[in-house]
Amino acid sequence: MTSSNPKTARALFPHVIIPAWLALGATFKMLESDARLLPKSVLQTLGSLGLTEGNLLSYSLAGMVGIEFLMAGLMFARSAFARPAAAAILGLFCLILGVELAGGADSCGCLGAWSPHPAVMLGIDGGLLLGLLLTWGRAGRTTNEARAWGIGVAAAAMATGVVVVQTSRISTDAGASNRTAVATENDGDSGNNETTELVPTRAPEPRPPANWYCTDFDAYVGQKWQDLALFRWCSIRPDESTTHIVFYSRNCDHCEEMFHLDFAGRDDLTAGVLAVEIPDADAKIAADGSLVRDGSEWPLPETACTFSRLPNGTNWIITAPLVVGMENGTITCINEGDHAPCMELE
Repeated sequence: MTSSNPKTARALFPHVIIPAWLALGATFKMLESDARLLPKSVLQTLGSLGLTEGNLLSYSLAGMVGIEFLMAGLMFARSAFARPAAAAILGLFCLILGVELAGGADSCGCLGAWSPHPAVMLGIDGGLLLGLLLTWGRAGRTTNEARAWGIGVAAAAMATGVVVVQTSRISTDAGASNRTAVATENDGDSGNNETTELVPTRAPEPRPPANWYCTDFDAYVGQKWQDLALFRWCSIRPDESTTHIVFYSRNCDHCEEMFHLDFAGRDDLTAGVLAVEIPDADAKIAADGSLVRDGSEWPLPETACTFSRLPNGTNWIITAPLVVGMENGTITCINEGDHAPCMELE
C-alpha cells in the first residue's frame, strides 16, 4: 500500500491534473472558435508565416485546438509520451504568457473570453510545470500505446472539425449595401436622437476578406493610406483634412472612455478625426443603410468627427481603439488599444 502512494502522486500531474486543465482551455477555445481571442504574439507569428489569409486563420486555430486535445488525450490515456507532451506544452504556454505580459496584454485568450490576466495564467501554468518536474518519475504507463494515440487522435479530429465548421466561410456579403448611414450619427446623453445621412459606399478595392482580417499594423508607419486596403474599405475615406483615423467599436469600454472623456466638446481635437466603426461580422444592415443596433451600444457624444465604418461580413481582428496619425496622407503613428500616444494626450 505504501509503495503505491509515490507512484499515484507521480501520476496525478501528467495523467489527471494537467490534461484536465488543458482540455478545459481547449474546450473553451473550441466552443467559441474566435481567433480574435488568441494572444497577439501568436497572431503575429501566424501572420509572419502567412497563415492569416482567407480561411487559413480558421485552419490554424483548428489545428492549435486539435493539438491541445491530442496531447490531453495522450495524457489521460497514460501514453509514454504524456510527460514530455505536458512539459512541452506548459513550457510553450509559459513562454507565450511571458511575451504577452511584456507587451502589456490584459488577457491571453487561454480560456477564451473568460481568460483571466496573463499573470494569473502564468502562475497556474508555471505551478503545474513545476509540479510535473518535481514528480517526473515513471508511474503506470499504458501497455497499449496504439489505444492511447487512438484516443488522442479521435479527440483532436473532433475538435478540429468543430472549429473548422464554425469558422470557415466561402463567401461574404461585405460591402453589399450601396449606401451607408455614417456622416452624422450622434445620440448623446441628453437623448436618443440618432440622425443619419446616407452616403454612397465605394466598391471595396479589393473585396474585404470573407472571414478574418489580421495584419501587422506596425508595418503601416511611413506608408500612404491609399496604398493600404484597410483604409480603402472605409465607407468614407480620409482626405487632406484628416489628421487622425480612429477605428472604434460601440461595445468597447476603452472606446467609450475615449469619446466621452477626451472627444466630447473638443472640436479642436476631433475636427480632423475620421472615426471608423468596426462592425461585428454578423451585423445586420437596415433598409436605410444603417447598422441594426441591439441596444447594448454606448451612446455617441456630440463631436466634430467625421463618421465612417468598415463593411460587415468580416471578422476584424483589431484591438479597439486603433488610432492612426497622419500627415499629408502619410501614416506617422499607429497604436492599438490606446488613443493617447498618437493623439499626444499623455
